Amino acid sequence: MAEVTQDGVQLIQSKRQAIIEAALDIFAKQGYEETTIAQIAAAAGVAVGTVYLYFHNKREIYTQASIDWTKRIGAALRDPRILSLPIRQVPRAMIETVFRLCQQNSNMMSIFQVDIQSHEELQQHKDADGAITGAIDAFLRSTVENGQLAPFDTTMYAKVLFGMVHSALFECFCVQEGRNEEAIRESTIEIVERIFFGPPLASARNAAPAPKRRDEC
Repeated sequence: MAEVTQDGVQLIQSKRQAIIEAALDIFAKQGYEETTIAQIAAAAGVAVGTVYLYFHNKREIYTQASIDWTKRIGAALRDPRILSLPIRQVPRAMIETVFRLCQQNSNMMSIFQVDIQSHEELQQHKDADGAITGAIDAFLRSTVENGQLAPFDTTMYAKVLFGMVHSALFECFCVQEGRNEEAIRESTIEIVERIFFGPPLASARNAAPAPKRRDEC
């Protein structure tokens, strides 16, 4: 069997990425259901048969595009310029980065809401989501190791934070189509900062009095 050269590997990766990017552009313009493999091939500058060398069907192209997008966000959260900031600035920097990426690609946000159709797809998306939760978890663990935060379940917090921010992004860019981006972004930042740095919603000074027991009435 002939050995694949480095140039050959790069050509394969280049064509594969061209197909994904062409598909994303068409999905964003006319929707997932209306897009055909022939249209994707033409936009990517390859033959229809070439598309099938890399992907079995349109659904597989969509899945890989969604996964690549998720991994891109995960990589952005590991940017040393963010992680080197003072701890109190990191949550804002992370959330602003994610919102900025989504705003720059707002025309594609809705196409990433296609329902997952198989266990294999579910696992692929779960693994891709791990790129984001892993980045958050790594940051949280470092704060505990450095004595900046008290010990806590960083893995679970990372999953909860991921779910919360994911919901905020969906509301912002898919439901409201970016109309209230600043308000949603700032509310999300406020919640995350309050979780880690306070102040608590119910402080000792203004907390509601505990209800009286029946025997005290």
